[in-house]
Amino acid sequence: MNQEAIIICESMYLGNTMRLAKAMAFALNCRVVTAREALTMDLSQYKVVGLGSGIYFTAHHPLLIEAAERLTPAQQAFVFSTHGAPMLGRYHQAIEKTLKRRGVRLLGGFSTKGYDCTGPFILVNGGNKGRPNERDAGKAMRFVRRILPQYAADLSAVPKGHFVHVTEACIACGNCAAICPMQVFTMQADGSKPERELDCIHCSLCQKACPERAIHIRHGFADAIHIAKRHAHRQSLNG
Repeated sequence: MNQEAIIICESMYLGNTMRLAKAMAFALNCRVVTAREALTMDLSQYKVVGLGSGIYFTAHHPLLIEAAERLTPAQQAFVFSTHGAPMLGRYHQAIEKTLKRRGVRLLGGFSTKGYDCTGPFILVNGGNKGRPNERDAGKAMRFVRRILPQYAADLSAVPKGHFVHVTEACIACGNCAAICPMQVFTMQADGSKPERELDCIHCSLCQKACPERAIHIRHGFADAIHIAKRHAHRQSLNG
């Protein structure tokens, strides 16, 4: 797992912003913690800190701004949010001013609409229904990969001839074996092993379930074609 970056997210309403935070953490191979958790940690150990929450009235959650106050000039940060209003406007201004005052380098900001069932939106049973969606999560992942390319998944970690690889970071928690719909993994004394690698359909559920980001999957055009061919005659998960 990437130990140089961390994402701090306070998502108190419907979990909208946490969806973006988890997508970004997946792209950067790093941890996500809440602002409450972050305030109990030594944040100075991280080179890069992502800060995100919903927009509450006109700014980020107060605890998130408090976390921003803990950062130092030696660190870099990026900001993200979900908002109910049609336009983002100046809603990032408060936390960006805090970072600037602290001398923290701001790498950029990302925001997208989020479902909102407060205020006038109550009259129409909520605004921005279904947001953020998968497309928004994809944009969030592309955003962090663009500003932090050094932390993007390293496909060279996958040995030649394979497309599923479990690194030494595996703690043998069993999450991957439990969630894999194709039963690709088996648990051994020294960790998880992808013994049925050719059955993998690249759903990435194992990667998302791994607490240590120890699983690497190479997604390529040729791999996708091979998956389609291997499973062309399959009618169910059982065969």
